[in-house]
Amino acid sequence: MSGIAGIISKRKQPKAAKEVKQLLKKIRHRGSRQETLLEKNGCCLGMVSNDSMPQDSSALVDGRIYNIDQVSKRHGLNFRPGYPDGKKIKELVDAEGPSIIKEFQGAFSLALADFSNNFYLARDTIGIKPLYFVQDSDRVVFASEIKSLTGYGDKVAEFPPGHVMKNTFLPREYDSIEIGDYDFLQSMGAAEITDKLDQLLQDAVKKRIEGQQGEIGVWLSGGVDSSLIAALAKKFTSRLYTFSVGFEGSPDLEASRVVAQALGTRHIEHKLDLDQLYQTIPEVIYHLESFDAPLVRSSLGNMIASRISSRSDIVFSGEGGDEVFGGYNYFLDFDSSEKIQQELIKAINSLHNTALQRVDRLANAHNVKVRLPLLDENLIDFALTIPTKHKVKKAKNISKYILRKVAERYLPYEIAWRDKEKFWEGAGIQDTLTEKIEKNINDEYFEKNRKLDSGFKLRNKEEMYFYQLFKEYFGQVDVANILSFTQDFN
Repeated sequence: MSGIAGIISKRKQPKAAKEVKQLLKKIRHRGSRQETLLEKNGCCLGMVSNDSMPQDSSALVDGRIYNIDQVSKRHGLNFRPGYPDGKKIKELVDAEGPSIIKEFQGAFSLALADFSNNFYLARDTIGIKPLYFVQDSDRVVFASEIKSLTGYGDKVAEFPPGHVMKNTFLPREYDSIEIGDYDFLQSMGAAEITDKLDQLLQDAVKKRIEGQQGEIGVWLSGGVDSSLIAALAKKFTSRLYTFSVGFEGSPDLEASRVVAQALGTRHIEHKLDLDQLYQTIPEVIYHLESFDAPLVRSSLGNMIASRISSRSDIVFSGEGGDEVFGGYNYFLDFDSSEKIQQELIKAINSLHNTALQRVDRLANAHNVKVRLPLLDENLIDFALTIPTKHKVKKAKNISKYILRKVAERYLPYEIAWRDKEKFWEGAGIQDTLTEKIEKNINDEYFEKNRKLDSGFKLRNKEEMYFYQLFKEYFGQVDVANILSFTQDFN
C-alpha cells in the first residue's frame, strides 16, 4: 500500500517539501508507516507507504511491477538480489528512456527523477492504480487521490492510464488496450482454448502469491469470477480466508457459503444492517470520490468487505472478469463478433474510473492490499484473441461462457453457471437503500435541481443524495475532468 504526491516545476519551489507534506497528509490512509521525500532542483516527489523504502531511491511507486527483473535482464541489466525496485526502474528509464515503461506489467502509478534530472509521471495501461494532477504554466502538482488536490481550484484532472509525462509537458500515450486479431484462435478448439486459459489464470494468481508472507484472502460474492479466483488461490496456499457481505438470505451470502464449504476456506461473512449501511454512505463517498449511483451502491459493500478483510496481508478480487470475458447481460444483445469485441475494449478501458476506482479507494481506506489476477496483461492479451463465440452464447443466453468452462473444473456446477447479478442486487442492497434515501428528497426539489453546471443530469433521487455529499467534500472540482458514469443504470 502506498500513495504518491509531488510538485514538478520549471522553476525552483522553495516551499515544495512543505507543500508536498500537506498533499501526503490527506492520503495518509494509503500508507501510514513511512514517508519519503525526494528533492531535486526545487521539485519534490513524496510517498507514504506501509512498506520499507530506501531513502536514496529516485522512483516512487504506488503498486507493483511484477516483471521488473525480466525486463532488466532483457535489456542487459543484472541487479544483485535485494536491489530495490525503485532503483531498477530509475536505471532502466535512464538507459532506455520512458518507452521502457510499456514493457512493465502490473498495477502502478510512479513518479521518477532520472540521472539527467528529468522528472516523469506514469500510470499502468489499464489504470488499476490512480493518479490525478493539476497543471499551470510552470508546474504540475500530482497525487494519488483527488482529496489531496482540492485546494488547487477546479482544474483537477485524471492522469490517463497508459500515459507518461516528462517534466511538465502534457501526458502522452505509451500503451493502450486494442481490439487486436480476435480471430487469431479460430483454428483452436474449445477444449484447447479452455486449457490455455486455465493455465494463464493459474499463472496470474500464482505470481501474485509468490513471495507473499502472511494471510491471504478473497472477496467472495459467490459469483463465477470471485469463486474461481478463490479456487485457484487455494491451489497455492494451505490456508485461505474468504470474506462475504450481504443481507440475511441474500443470494450472494448463500452462494458464498456453498463455495467456501466446497473449497474448505476459513469463511467470514458480515450480515448487512440497513441503518449501518446508510450511515456508511458519507465515508464511502469521501473515499470513493464519486457520486455515480451504481458505483456508490457497490462501494458500500466494498467498504464493509474491506473492513472485515483487513486482517489479511493481501486480498484477491475477481474484478475485471465481466469486462474481459463479456459477462454483462448487454453483451447478449449484440449480433456481430466485431461489435462484441469493440464493446469488450470499451468496457476494459472504462474500468479505471469506475470499478477500479471503487476497489482501490475502499481497500486503501482500510489498509488492504488487493490483487486483481483477471486483469493480468498476459491473460487479457490472450482473452482478446479468443473468438467471441466462446465468450457470448446468445442462443443459450449465457455470457462469459469460456470462463465458466474453466470454473466448472474447480467449482460446484451451480456456481460455475450461476446467473450474473450486479453486486448490489446479489447482496440485497438496492431496494432497501433506495427506498430509505428517496424518502428524504421530494419530487419538486429533484426536478428543479437535478441538472448540474456541467450539463450532467442526476438520474434519480438516490444519485442526488450522493451528489450532495460529494459536493461537501469536493465542491470546487469540475467533475467533467475526473468522473465517468455507469451507463448500465438500473
